[in-house]
Amino acid sequence: GTFALSLASTLPSGLVEVGDLEIAISREQPRIEAKIDVKFLGGAANDVVVKSRLEVASDIRFSETYEAATVLGQSIDIPQAAQYSRDLYICYLDEDIMVVRDGSGVPEILTRKN
Repeated sequence: GTFALSLASTLPSGLVEVGDLEIAISREQPRIEAKIDVKFLGGAANDVVVKSRLEVASDIRFSETYEAATVLGQSIDIPQAAQYSRDLYICYLDEDIMVVRDGSGVPEILTRKN
């Protein structure tokens, strides 16, 4: 989710406007669904959705692999050779906040949305 967000954020603001990122984590695979509203060339807002598989590697380490995306209403299964994958390390977790770091140490702070 944040990989796509950071990629979109590097584009000129006249080309792409990026909204807030929402991440849903479920019990069934693919467990992660990251959704963001994006406006291309000042047009109507469109949802960009990325679905990821989340595998438990240890008590504090998970492996996230992007499997599919939906852009402009078109669903795309990402070929296995092109799937982005990363390890996530849980640094802090309570009922409302989860802090994870990827392999480069960059933190992501996730808050529960009611």
